[in-house]
Amino acid sequence: MDYSTPDPNSWPARLVTGIGRRLRSNKAFREETIRSNEARAAERRQKAAERHAEKYRWTRQSVDSRSNQDDVNELGERDYSVFSQATTLVSNKDNTDMLHRLAHYGSFDSLVDQALEKKIKDPLFDSQDPKALEPINALSELHMRQVAALPEAVWENIASFLEPADAACLSLASKVLQQKLGFTPLKELDQEENRHQKIAFLHRIDKQFPDHLLCFPCAKFHLRSTPRRESLKADYVANPLFTCPNTRGTYLPRMRLVHGRELPYSFVQLAVRGHKHSSAHGIELTALERKWKCKSSPWTHRTRYLVNNSRLLMRVVSQAYAQPSAETTETSLRHLLYDREEYTPFFSVCAHWRDGELMRLCKCALSHVPSPPQSYSQQLKKAPKINRALANPTFIVRGCDDCQPARRCPECPTEYLIEVQMVEDKSDPVRQFKHAIVVTRWSDLGDGSSPYTSPEWTAIQGSSPEVETKAWADELWAGSLSRELVGVCRGRGC
Repeated sequence: MDYSTPDPNSWPARLVTGIGRRLRSNKAFREETIRSNEARAAERRQKAAERHAEKYRWTRQSVDSRSNQDDVNELGERDYSVFSQATTLVSNKDNTDMLHRLAHYGSFDSLVDQALEKKIKDPLFDSQDPKALEPINALSELHMRQVAALPEAVWENIASFLEPADAACLSLASKVLQQKLGFTPLKELDQEENRHQKIAFLHRIDKQFPDHLLCFPCAKFHLRSTPRRESLKADYVANPLFTCPNTRGTYLPRMRLVHGRELPYSFVQLAVRGHKHSSAHGIELTALERKWKCKSSPWTHRTRYLVNNSRLLMRVVSQAYAQPSAETTETSLRHLLYDREEYTPFFSVCAHWRDGELMRLCKCALSHVPSPPQSYSQQLKKAPKINRALANPTFIVRGCDDCQPARRCPECPTEYLIEVQMVEDKSDPVRQFKHAIVVTRWSDLGDGSSPYTSPEWTAIQGSSPEVETKAWADELWAGSLSRELVGVCRGRGC
């Protein structure tokens, strides 16, 4: 039996229940009571308004002008009750919709709406109206007659001043130009010295072949094996994107991501095509993003991609648990950062900073990892003195002026940021939170036009483009390196 629970049949409980029934009445919830309370409240508000008007010398409006606002208080609000018949907040007409329509009228949005409602018909695209196309066809025939009036020698002389890719595009511009120039510009593209010009020409007509992919070693379009279902895998050799007959005799363009992982250039091409043209031409950026744990090192990597201005931007974040700086040696740091077989960094790095400035900054950041807290008893066992900083160390590592700021490679469009953060280690039940070194890399991989002539891709690979152009240095230094990759990527959530 539970003695803490009151008995409802006992005389104290019955006494309290009876008194409560008499004191608490339902009279306050009746309609007459509510209406009388509302009348008293309205009278109080009227008296307060009169005192306010008398104090500030304000003349009240006539009864006729405020007859439709009897239930509105001084704040412009109408009081409601459960028995009120009011259906609107205020009885005046709301002109907000009219003001929005006036702001919308005559603007660019109204033109877009009319175009969507098919009120505006463009004669260039409305083929259902033959009369609208008559002046355009007449103008086109006039221009074609002017083009045909020039002799073939003149057009051949004009094409001689153009690049082979531009001359081939000119010959395919119309039937008249094709008759004037013939197939000579197209045949010149098959020559070995014009191989890169042929790739540039095929890249311009890339939009017309959504089910094909341009093979750069062959300079041909190959049929995609699994359109719109391509996915980046570690063993990309066993999972080709298309069947190429020259697989054994050519080199697949690719880039080193991290230790044991590479990125083929075909995926850069697919990602840019999917963003530039349509989803049928390429793949989503999520098909490239990965997160994995390296088998031969303590590092964990995750990648993310972003398309900005028709260029593919890449972010690689690599992290590994770091020991306190007091317990590390030069050999342990070398084993943490480098691969002992190829002597290359485990994390993502460009070809210029594999063993240079970046490794020095990583070692500097690891030297700031604090030691675990030492109790006063542990300190007294070592020496007859205590240090409060050792008992309560600060676990937030800010770094120094040398390793804290972000760095930019002067040779390629790549930026780095080295940090020491507190991360959770779920596999360790004793110390769940540890310090870890985090190396973040941002790179501009180019527009996917060619792995041989793209300034960004060749600069990251540590080589210059095979086709030297005058504007290559200006485009690389003034164009690529002036883009602040960190700001662009972080502004877009990458």
